[in-house]
Amino acid sequence: MALMAALFIMTSCGGGGNTPKAVAEKAVKCLQDKDYDKFADLVYMKVKEGEDPEAGKKMLSGMMQGKADKMYEKKGGIKSYEALSEQIDESGESAVVKMKIMYGDGSDKEDDIKLKKDEQGNWKIDMGK
Repeated sequence: MALMAALFIMTSCGGGGNTPKAVAEKAVKCLQDKDYDKFADLVYMKVKEGEDPEAGKKMLSGMMQGKADKMYEKKGGIKSYEALSEQIDESGESAVVKMKIMYGDGSDKEDDIKLKKDEQGNWKIDMGK
């Protein structure tokens, strides 16, 4: 029973460690669970002076909900996912995780998820250009 609880905690949207692979997996799990608020917490946001970081997260969460729900609904939702590789650059400040996402309609897609460290040293999804 304790093992089951530990596995659940480790695979839930909020669990896991602070590695690029773990953060990428958490992000896809959040999308699978339609937990866009927690997904937004995993995204790197550079906050300018006077800006409210929570307002930026709420805006991102709302945008993700509108776009992701429609996209994943067409594909039957995210059935499963797998991290294929993790590459951290020489500086140790940015990384790319290759993910394979399998959908409910039987299709799959490989995606590169870019990450960078925030000011506290935590890995975050880099949605910048």
